[in-house]
This record gives sequence, C-alpha cells and structure tokens, in this order.
Amino acid sequence: MKHHPALITAVLFCATFTAGVAEYILSGQLDLVAQGLGVSEATTGQLVTVFSLAYGLVTPALVVMTARVDRRLLISGALLVFAATNLVSWLSPTLLTIMALRVVMAASTGLIVVTALSLAVRLVAPERRARAVATVMMGVTASLVLGVPAGRAVAQHWDWTTTFPLNAALAVLVAGTVWMLLPRTAPHAPVPLRRQLALLASARTILGLTVTFLWLGGYAALNTYFTPYLVSVVGLDGDAVSLVLLLFGLTSIIGIQVGGFLTDRVGAHLTLTVTKTFHVLVLIALPALGVATGSAVGAVLLWGIAAWGSTSAQQIRVASLAPDASDVLMSLNQSVMQIAIAAGAAGGGLVVTQNLKLLPLIAAAGVAASLVLLLLTQRRDRSAPTSSAALTECPQP
Repeated sequence: MKHHPALITAVLFCATFTAGVAEYILSGQLDLVAQGLGVSEATTGQLVTVFSLAYGLVTPALVVMTARVDRRLLISGALLVFAATNLVSWLSPTLLTIMALRVVMAASTGLIVVTALSLAVRLVAPERRARAVATVMMGVTASLVLGVPAGRAVAQHWDWTTTFPLNAALAVLVAGTVWMLLPRTAPHAPVPLRRQLALLASARTILGLTVTFLWLGGYAALNTYFTPYLVSVVGLDGDAVSLVLLLFGLTSIIGIQVGGFLTDRVGAHLTLTVTKTFHVLVLIALPALGVATGSAVGAVLLWGIAAWGSTSAQQIRVASLAPDASDVLMSLNQSVMQIAIAAGAAGGGLVVTQNLKLLPLIAAAGVAASLVLLLLTQRRDRSAPTSSAALTECPQP
C-alpha cells in the first residue's frame, strides 16, 4: 500500500512535536514548578539538565538495541511510555520522582526523533528528503514555540501539574495516529558492533559530528541567555520580550523549511556554506545594532532564519557519511546536538558574568569554526556524497 509523502511527514511531525513538548514544557514554568515542589529554581533547573544528558548519552545505545523493532511500533510504543511517565508524574509530583521519570522520557524522546528522521529519509523520494527532514525537525521547534507558552498559560491558570495529564492525553492520541496512519516499515538490518566501532573511530564521522557541535554550541551560547540579552542590551521589557521570542521561534521554523528546500535543490554542502556564512554575519552585526532597538530586533529575526537553516542539511550530511548505518549516525548527531547545547550554555554563562554584549561574538566564533571545518572536510572528502541523493541506497519498504 502506497502512502502519500505529505501524510507520512505530517504524522512524523506530530510525533516529534509531542516529544518536544515533553522536553521543553517545564523550562517555561521553572518558577512555578519550584514553588510547587518547595525547592529553588536552580534545583528545579536540573530537571532540564538531567533530560539533556540522558538524551545525549542513552539514545545511541537504545537505537542499536531496538534495531530489529518495527519502526511504527517503536514510535507508538515510545509515545505510550510518555503517557505513562506523565501520569505517574501527575500522581506523585516530587522532585526525585519527576527527575527519574525525566530520564525515561529523554530516552523515549531520543528514540522518537531519531526514528522519525530515519523514516523521513527512507520513505520519501530522494528529491524531497531534505524537506521531509526539515518538517520532522520542525515538530521539535514548534513544540518550543507553541508548547512552552501554552504550558505556561495552563500552569498559571490552573496548576503546574495540570500539564502532565494533558501531555499524557496528547501522547496517547498521537500514538494512535502513528499506529493507524504510518506504514508498517521494516527496520534497517542491525549494524554489527565492529561496524559501529569503526564509525566511531572514523575521522569522517568525528569531523562531521564536530561540525554539528561547533555550530549548535555557538548558537546555544547566545540562545540560552537570549532573554537577558534582549532586556539588558537591546532594551526590551515585558510584552515586547515575549513578542520577540515568539517571532524568533516563528522565523526559526521558516529557517528550517528554507534550509530543507535549499538542500533538496542545491545539496547539503552549498546550503550549509550559505546558511553558516549568513549566520556568522548576523551574529557579528548584532553588537553594533544593539544600540538601535528596531535594527536589533530585525537582526534577531534574521538570526532565527540563519541559525536553523542549517538543520536539515546537517542531518542529511551526517547520515550520508554511511548510508547503511544512517540510524546510528543520526542518533549520534542528535546526542552531539544535546551535548553542544549544554556546552554552549556553560560557555555562555562564563561570558555573561563578564560582559553580556560579547555573547553574539562568542556565538559567531563557534559558528565560524564550524564553517571552516565544513570547508576543510569537504575539500578532504570531495569525492564523498553530501546531499540527500547520497541516501538513495537506503532500503525502501
């Protein structure tokens, strides 16, 4: 039975959106969660840290362990795990309980996102794969843009624990949708341990993942402290900050879609070169524009497009390094993204204590290093495919 590509990507979008809501929804209400649990906001913030670390460290192993599981069953099953963990969090809202359950949710999130990305590559025609990957990744971004403020509103009007049963209901609904509408798909043949170790020891793999680390680490250095930057440097306050954050999220979604379209048209390498160059230029311009509020806000919105324009191209590029082991490589790339966010946040925190105005330049340095490494590795591996066409040898269902 043939399934329309748009339907497949829409279902996968719903799955990654639900996973993203589980990851991000607490970050928008840490103060309310802290009050409810009777702990400090700094302690509550560790719920976010634990999630990111568990996601980054556990996902690659789980992807390998579940290699023989039907992809539709894997995604719907992980969503049901979400539902169960949210219900337990609701019934027993203590710090230790929620922290332990966040580890389980992080593992499920990793499985959902990596499996969804892999299916977007395998089930969609080569000429539309990057756009499919962009749509799947857009689910995570949309959960941040829409889920976080929605969760905040629910927590303020009712109670912070109310988000748990709502998340559970959403997860059950999407699990049923995945089971009914996603085609039954045989998993990739398991990647032998020797092959996995060879991938990890490969210079091409390490360099490809380092490009991801430098790019997202640079982005996170500024993004983590984006609100203080808007308040202290750009001079915004109150509703203006909320509006700019919302617009930034929307431009990020636009950037993902533009990047996917460009990748399908001109290939991953050229797309990455253009978007990363644009990214660096916008970040360099930000300190100069910070004295003019309107110009600074305009640059911030361009930053959202530039920063996320690289997303699908980098996913495709990493997967194309070894098409027969694309699941493993995508899981490693997702892990590196989480670790890069943590590292960028830590680095940005050191800069914040010195001079908040320097953050865009620190971020630009990370992205520029990513661009330089991209160009050097492309010259080194000029014969290697780096576009979505490189994945044509992935088995079709």
